[in-house]
Amino acid sequence: MITPMTKLTMLIYHRDYNKFLNELRDHGVVHVHTKKETLQDETMKAKMTEVKHINNVIKALTQTKTKEQELCDLATLRPCDLRNEELINHIDEQYAKMDSIQQEIVALQKDNNIYAQWGAFPEERLKLIQDNNWDVRFFTVPSRKYDNAWEEEFNAFLVNELAGFKYFTTITSKGKEVNIEAEKFHFPAMKKSEIEAKIVELKNEYASIKQYLAEISEEAITLLNEYKQSVINDANFYKVSEAAQRLADDKIMALEGWVPTEIEADTIAWLNKEDVYFEATEPEKNVDNPPIKLKNRFFSRLFEMVGNMYSIPTYWELDMTPFFAPFFVIFFGFCMGDLGYGALICLVTLGLIISRKMKEMDNVLWLGFFLGLGTVVMGTISGTFFGVPLLDVDIPIVNKLKTIMFKPDGLYSAFYVSLIIGVFQILFGMCLKIINQTKLYGFGAAVSTLGWVILLLGGIVSFLIDGIGIPFYVCMIVGCVLIFLLNGPINSVTAPFKNIGSGLWDTYNMATGLLGDVLSYIRLFALGLSGSILGLVFNDLAMNMRPDIPVLGTIVMLLILIFGHAMNIALSALSAFVHPMRLTFVEFYKNSGFVGGAKQYEPFKKI
Repeated sequence: MITPMTKLTMLIYHRDYNKFLNELRDHGVVHVHTKKETLQDETMKAKMTEVKHINNVIKALTQTKTKEQELCDLATLRPCDLRNEELINHIDEQYAKMDSIQQEIVALQKDNNIYAQWGAFPEERLKLIQDNNWDVRFFTVPSRKYDNAWEEEFNAFLVNELAGFKYFTTITSKGKEVNIEAEKFHFPAMKKSEIEAKIVELKNEYASIKQYLAEISEEAITLLNEYKQSVINDANFYKVSEAAQRLADDKIMALEGWVPTEIEADTIAWLNKEDVYFEATEPEKNVDNPPIKLKNRFFSRLFEMVGNMYSIPTYWELDMTPFFAPFFVIFFGFCMGDLGYGALICLVTLGLIISRKMKEMDNVLWLGFFLGLGTVVMGTISGTFFGVPLLDVDIPIVNKLKTIMFKPDGLYSAFYVSLIIGVFQILFGMCLKIINQTKLYGFGAAVSTLGWVILLLGGIVSFLIDGIGIPFYVCMIVGCVLIFLLNGPINSVTAPFKNIGSGLWDTYNMATGLLGDVLSYIRLFALGLSGSILGLVFNDLAMNMRPDIPVLGTIVMLLILIFGHAMNIALSALSAFVHPMRLTFVEFYKNSGFVGGAKQYEPFKKI
């Protein structure tokens, strides 16, 4: 159900505008439609960029956070010493230092790899050789160009051969020229020992900064979240402040807001105390666009999050949530199609609800519980328990339920049931469309749909009760009159011909559309069948692949069963949620005349 809204038009003197907005925010129940252009201006972009920046820093700190926090010797400021931009800048500097250190380590490791091409590099021994008036030179040359004569002439020693190149040294007396056709090898400015020492030093510094960030993360995240909320509050204040219309040479600010009618009296009493002029009126159809606040009972309220994934209904139409919720449960159960899977979902979600360990997700858990309950019901009808056909089981309680289970030829039964459910939901949606079109555009716009409901629903019911008799013909005639003659105005001579043409076009669209819509519901049967077959396959694999060793055989069987059914539950649950959502948003919403596109009620208040 859509909560009725009251429109508030307020006039405020420009000098009192900011003061009034602060008090309006403190009151916290009035929704103000903001301007689209405000969201695109530079001030708003800067605030949203800052929020994104804060989120990125919080994410980085969360990843850096460690369970065991040791004291750190890094002498630097604590988060409590800094606030807002200073804290952000301080943490950014620490991460920038870490990035710089990582880059320097990578560069040093590249230099170290140059030494690695020469194997274990004996720096001290080479220095000793050079101190004794010998020159040590390093060369590299393609393997095919290496000349063994160099070993005699220049005292060359082959050190390494890598990727088609030979690495060698020459040891000659001081000042002797070494003229060979090879490339002289140039080493980095730092010695190998110096590079390795520097890498160790940088890694220690990196670990020290990381440990410091881990130590301060909890306190910093708390402060940053507070800062983020203040930025969001400033952004919301700015959006609302720019939403007003400026009148009388910018002396008067005209602000439009919305408040739920159920709390209208309290808001009016508060406005009477303020130094503003205001009017409280009912929204005007086809002119105003009130925000939407849904108010449903417990069961239907759980499915509001599902409906909001598509769109929010407009103020003037029906809220479809209570009408698609029962179908969604049935569809989910049909797609899962296993009594054991449904019972497991119910037990897990109910256990989490009772334990209160995930209190913030209670709505999701209750939704999961009811979907599991639907799976239990549909799984009982399909006669499957963790892939085991219940018709083959001889247990007293199961035997009592066999009367409602699909029989051995249940493949056809499930197929027809999915189509029957589809026809029923589509016809139910068309009945809702009559109400929806009447609310939106008046009864005249719903006449054609009424004709189709009488033609289809009345024709089907009369045929099932009495066959092709007088009631059947009456439904056909009345339906055709509404579809072809009364589907538009009849205030001119040419109107009937226009209506007939419009009716023929509507008939073509309805015939082709209805057939495709009904056939879409076959997916319920197909998904339920695939899940049952997969469960049966994993049971057969577990029984046939276990070795004939008593203990090991049982372990292997249990592992295959647990892994197989866990994977089947995950795949089936995903399909069982997505495909019913598609049937709801495409087939049901289309045939119920859903419009959508409204904005959700979000009162202006400080977070």
